[in-house]
This record gives sequence, C-alpha cells and structure tokens, in this order.
Amino acid sequence: MPGGIDPTPARKRLDQFPRPVRKKLKPAPLIDETEARLLLPEKQFREALFKDFVRFCHSHGGVVVSVPWTSPAVVLVPLGDGETSALEIALQQLPKYKVVKLPATVTRLSHGVFSEMHQIEVVLWASA
Repeated sequence: MPGGIDPTPARKRLDQFPRPVRKKLKPAPLIDETEARLLLPEKQFREALFKDFVRFCHSHGGVVVSVPWTSPAVVLVPLGDGETSALEIALQQLPKYKVVKLPATVTRLSHGVFSEMHQIEVVLWASA
C-alpha cells in the first residue's frame, strides 16, 4: 500500500466512550379522583361506589341496611306526610341508578326514639 496506511480499521477504544446512563422514569401524569376510580379493579371500584352511596344516603337522611358491597342496596327513608323525601328527590336526578319503592313500612329505633320509615331498593350495578 502506498503511503504506509494500514487497511484494517483501528480498534474501537471503549475507555473513551462513556457508559450509557439509565434515565429516570417520569412520574405518571396527575389524574383526578374520578378518573383514578375508573382504573381500579372491579371489586375495589364497587367497594368505593358503595361507600360513596352510603355517604350520599346519610347526607340526605337515609340509612343503608343491606349487606355491604352488594347490589341492590336496601335503604330506609323517613316516612313523610305523603311527600317524597330528600333522598328520593336526589336519586331521581341520577337516572343511572334504578330505584324501587318497597311497599312495607319499618319502625326504626334510633337514640331511644322510634321512627316510621319506608324502604327503597337501589340498583347500583347490574348483577352478573
């Protein structure tokens, strides 16, 4: 070869190249609470839904008496003078949940006072 050039390429010097560094994972984007609940497994989603429903009923004067985390839920509602209760009005505004008014009245003892109540049945999710 003219000029004394070696035809074989020079060996790569590994000490001159920095090692690849692992990049930190970026944190997951923040999502609001309602979106986070939709990502839960079905059992945890139903538990959260039932807890929220119990809280909703309590804030509107109702008492949930059914077995926890089951649907349909049985709710005791104060018996009015022929008028619908605040809970029934609030549930009518949520058409997603089917409400059935049961014909029986119930007497409930709470804090030493008997009160007449009627039962409603609310379907939170379809049974499988």
